[in-house]
Amino acid sequence: MLEVSDAFNFRLIGSELFEGRDTWVLEGEPRPGYQPKSRGAQILSKFKGRVWIDKAEEQWVRLDLTAFDTLSVGFVLARIHKGTRVLVEMTKVNDEVWLPKHVQSHLDVRIALFKNYDEDIEQTFRDYRKFRTDTKITVVGEESH
Repeated sequence: MLEVSDAFNFRLIGSELFEGRDTWVLEGEPRPGYQPKSRGAQILSKFKGRVWIDKAEEQWVRLDLTAFDTLSVGFVLARIHKGTRVLVEMTKVNDEVWLPKHVQSHLDVRIALFKNYDEDIEQTFRDYRKFRTDTKITVVGEESH
């Protein structure tokens, strides 16, 4: 995520309402000549897509990425094929934090030259709750009252 702004050229294509929130819609394409600084950022050069940014919060709320070319990961570890797509939608929970609401993907991947996966996967996240716990620190050897 730290290299996304360096890896892509973004252009504003409009505004939309997304789940009642006013958003900017940006389209991103890989920046020609971009050299990734980290190994994980290498995949960025093979994806293009759109991002919806909440105008009030300046937070991305939707991301839609598609692989436009085949990408090899490692020498023979994996190949991500053209057409692989990932869609992520976020929601604000308890008016405090942005968390995933929905993730949808179409994977077209070959793993280690042996196994092909061409699957549609969908995940929905809901019923987020704060985790609360009570703790008591005691020192071994002391009596508690």
